[in-house]
Amino acid sequence: MARVPRVIASVLLTAVLASPGTAFAQDPTPTGTPPARGQRGAGRGMPPAPANMNQQQLEAWLDTYAVVQAQRQLVLTDEQYPNFVFRLRKLQDVRRRRRIERRKLMNELAGFVQSAAAPGRDENILARLRALDEGTDSGAAEMRKAYQELDAVLTPWQRGRFRLFEEQLERQKVDLIAKTKIAGGG
Repeated sequence: MARVPRVIASVLLTAVLASPGTAFAQDPTPTGTPPARGQRGAGRGMPPAPANMNQQQLEAWLDTYAVVQAQRQLVLTDEQYPNFVFRLRKLQDVRRRRRIERRKLMNELAGFVQSAAAPGRDENILARLRALDEGTDSGAAEMRKAYQELDAVLTPWQRGRFRLFEEQLERQKVDLIAKTKIAGGG
């Protein structure tokens, strides 16, 4: 019976991933075995993102890609899978929210720094700097908690594999963004 939710989730993810314009490379690594030492396993390269996506759609696509690839690379059991997905989504949401808050504060700070001797400019700059510092501190604590919750459902091998996977995925995202900018002419 524990297999039913995983099967349903897999069918839903497959439907999302198989939507028109989405091409996902298949990983030859069997799901039930860890990748051999030195083998990169899933995620040899990020498949091309569907064309004409806005930033929110691209982030959702990347999050779904991360879930699918993490499932393959971590060799999750049926019992781990639902908790892992829930906690990974929570980690992704925390990361996204912190990034949005920081970007907002940085934009506000840039506006005050660029304004010519406006009244209260220095106080506003100091307030934004304090908010950035507080956001960094609270964000670090929130991220640490999200990682601890995620780690609670993983074995030590899976934890290490997940950290390596995240690093690999981040490099792939940077490459994808760079390719998108080059293809788009800037």
